[in-house]
Amino acid sequence: MSTITDEELKKKYDKLYKKFVKRNFSEVIKECIKILKKRKHQLFFNLLSFAYQKSGKIEKSIDVMKEALSLNPNNPNFLNNMGTCYFILHKYSEAEKYYKKGLEIDNKHLHILNNLGNLKRETYKIEESIQYYKKVLSIQNDAVPSLFNMVGICRITNQKENSKQYCKQILKLNKKLTDADRQYSLVHNYVENDPHLIEMLKKVNDNDLNNLEKIHLYYGIHKAYEDIKDYKSAFKYLKIGNELLKKETKYNFGQDEKRINNFINFYKKCKKVKTSRGHKGLIFIVGMPRSGSSLLEQILASHKKVFGGGELPYMQEIANKIINEEKIDTTLLNDYKNQYLELIEELNNSSPIFTDKELLNFINIGLILKLFPDAKIINCTRDPVDNCWSIYKNFFPIKTKFVNDFKDIIKFYKLYLNTMKFWQEEFPKNIFNLNYENLIENPKDQIEKILNFCKLEWDENVMSHHKSSRIIRTLSFDQANKPISRKVSNTIKNYKSMIGDLIKEF
Repeated sequence: MSTITDEELKKKYDKLYKKFVKRNFSEVIKECIKILKKRKHQLFFNLLSFAYQKSGKIEKSIDVMKEALSLNPNNPNFLNNMGTCYFILHKYSEAEKYYKKGLEIDNKHLHILNNLGNLKRETYKIEESIQYYKKVLSIQNDAVPSLFNMVGICRITNQKENSKQYCKQILKLNKKLTDADRQYSLVHNYVENDPHLIEMLKKVNDNDLNNLEKIHLYYGIHKAYEDIKDYKSAFKYLKIGNELLKKETKYNFGQDEKRINNFINFYKKCKKVKTSRGHKGLIFIVGMPRSGSSLLEQILASHKKVFGGGELPYMQEIANKIINEEKIDTTLLNDYKNQYLELIEELNNSSPIFTDKELLNFINIGLILKLFPDAKIINCTRDPVDNCWSIYKNFFPIKTKFVNDFKDIIKFYKLYLNTMKFWQEEFPKNIFNLNYENLIENPKDQIEKILNFCKLEWDENVMSHHKSSRIIRTLSFDQANKPISRKVSNTIKNYKSMIGDLIKEF
């Protein structure tokens, strides 16, 4: 078998890396496998591992790294890749072992240090995550991923000035990193002729910026104009940002409708399969985004028996796997049940009650209560116009697709209502409907009802949830970290003349 020269390898790698950047992962995988049969070179092991990861084939990526590590067990890049595979699978303990072994070999490996920071952030060990990010920046002060991570950490820990400084540092390195402009806007109070607003207005007309880069600026400009009470301009830029983002997401309501119907039909198919009742205390918080769920979880997590798990993708990932299974029986359901319990153990194994606040789990209520018959479901509701407006005016990552157009939001909202109506008829004793406005008006009364529903005794800490040291990583962290007040900021009144299409629907 002829070997490949270093020069040929370099040419092949450069060519394949360009394909990787263009997301032609299947071609990269095919070519890497061919090359590795002729020469076991670390660059191609790494590239093949990345291509499998990006294709969602994590187990195959692990297999590639196992072979690579059998040939070179002390390669820190291989150890980093293996750690990343387990991180993607939410197996944080296993990921940490590989990352730390990699650091033993190279204690200044920037990717491993940053990845360990991410791991600690995901497992709510915020102080440790900061130490890792700062270690990266002490070695390389222009390491953009760690700078962005510090922007977010400082923001959610209420270190607003520090968050601004990190944003400025990023923008000095590269003005095209406009996510830093948007994130700066979130912690800055704008005034007339604010220099940062002037800079964003100038940049948004820069032809060197692509649509994704401009989207961040439009949201930032919206926030600035809202601060200075120029609501007409604020809405203008918000609308453009939403329209551009919708073009990027290519949202199709029919796909969501079909997906929800598929999960309801799946539930009907496995309705009679028996499962065991014994399991950890679980509370699933569901509903529409911006419906008061972060506040609710912070209240519950202030209880001495409750750990707040935040927005977890675990149940949706399980649902996407289980719906493709040919044979649904007790053994299969118990396997998936144990998978979920093992994943949440990675986050907390001491509190008797665990909350999962992935709101779109309203789609999976049938599966949740099949796996966990004693689980409690709290459905967060809010005035529909206020709720839909709040969704429209906030920036969501591209993976949340229905949020950029009033018609899409309204259709999805009505689909949510119909879905919940079905589940409530099926499980009247397992679902508690919490109205946000009622919670704000009568907090103690509503919290008592929630605790009774969850079979939790009264704990005075729930009335001072804002004093909790728990970190909230969602859009609503700022509101949820404050005492409950009837004077809730409600910007919709400033836009009523501009959002008639939304108001008339309800």
